[in-house]
Amino acid sequence: MKIKLNALSEQEIELVHKRTVKILEEAGVCVKSKRAREALLSVGAIAGEDEIIKIPEALLMKSIETAPKSFVLGARNPEYDFKMPADMPGHTMDGIKTEILDMDTGAKRDSTKADVLDLGRIFQSLETASVAWSGCSAMDTQAETHCLHEFAAMIQGTSKHVQTELRHDGESPYAVEILRAILGSDEAIKQRKIISLLYCPISPLAHDDSMMDAYLSLTDYDVPIVAYPMPIIGLTSPSSVFSSLCQINAETLSALVIFQAVKPGLPVIYGCCSGTMDPASGDYVDGPETMLLSMGAVAMARYYDLPCEVRGADIDTIPTYLTWPDLVQGLGTTHDLTFQQELMVIHDEIAKRAYRVMRGIDCSEEKDLTEDIIERGPQGSFLSCKSTRMLVRDFDENYNSKTFSKYLLNNSKEADPMRKIAHNYIKDLLAGPFVDELPNETIQEIDSICDRADKEFSGTE
Repeated sequence: MKIKLNALSEQEIELVHKRTVKILEEAGVCVKSKRAREALLSVGAIAGEDEIIKIPEALLMKSIETAPKSFVLGARNPEYDFKMPADMPGHTMDGIKTEILDMDTGAKRDSTKADVLDLGRIFQSLETASVAWSGCSAMDTQAETHCLHEFAAMIQGTSKHVQTELRHDGESPYAVEILRAILGSDEAIKQRKIISLLYCPISPLAHDDSMMDAYLSLTDYDVPIVAYPMPIIGLTSPSSVFSSLCQINAETLSALVIFQAVKPGLPVIYGCCSGTMDPASGDYVDGPETMLLSMGAVAMARYYDLPCEVRGADIDTIPTYLTWPDLVQGLGTTHDLTFQQELMVIHDEIAKRAYRVMRGIDCSEEKDLTEDIIERGPQGSFLSCKSTRMLVRDFDENYNSKTFSKYLLNNSKEADPMRKIAHNYIKDLLAGPFVDELPNETIQEIDSICDRADKEFSGTE
């Protein structure tokens, strides 16, 4: 049977929901966007003071009902379309880190647009990689358009689904132009859904206007939204895991209510990416609470019958996989929040080993080899058994890595050998040909679109 962990009991899930309703009805959320406030008020939300909007339970539940329970995250190459909910978790990269470890020198440096393109190519090659967030930032582009440049680079680097961010609504029309250049029409943009937008509420309980307005302007194109709170326990959420989960639930669901108010039926993914505070410095750190909140978020997403994306992708977050999320975010990020390309390959390997654990113990007739045991008897050998010849090649039963030796694990003794193998893998990959490369004329058109955006926001147009 498949192995599945439940982070919360049915009673505890109900309690999280009740506390969430209490938060949304009594504290409400701060909504900076005028368009979002007007949409909420038009469907029954209650106006408070200073841009505070309170959300009654009836409106909350109606919004959850209108959100699609399944949909497909399309890709440039339909072979990589990713359905939500997923049969097996997919991976996203972490993003959008401002520093990267240089592949040649090993030194930390500012990341560039060329790095984003390379990460897309690496992502393309990884088995568990399904949805490509940009990984690192295009720090060599101007601040007002860096998100657009990252989107352009990533969608050139990979033909898998791309998850991106937009900084403000001025970038939105240019993003649509890029999609038209690739897909040919607005109808294809709506139907294929080859990008999704990652939206981060501002913890605690606030929705900024800049990113929100950028995304609201794209709702007519049916672009899926990932509502992705990132509170820090003890700093921007309470110091208890339970209450932080309640706050995350309120932030995620209030975002869902906004997008459903503007465009009923818009695909929304339930997200969570929390961390803890280093009490000595106040810095963000990944701790066991990060894993617990991800596991709790999966439980709440399943309660509402919503697809989900949570933080994970490392050896110490394997229990998160056992809750069966749809997407696990984090490929390639070090613990000091720097991007490292080699870790993409290592995290992909960790996920494949986690998948083997998730599949559990197969007790079917095919795997019942009692007769082999009896036949070989005490002190016998199973090497020449027909079942051995079959099952050692069945990776669902006996996992074997295509990249790493089976004995290698990501621990303190073996991390360096794994990094060396991953380093050589990436060097060979990037020296080889592009996979599913866009036509030259499309690349030139995308570059022209980004140039026009730069000129507009630098005031040189």
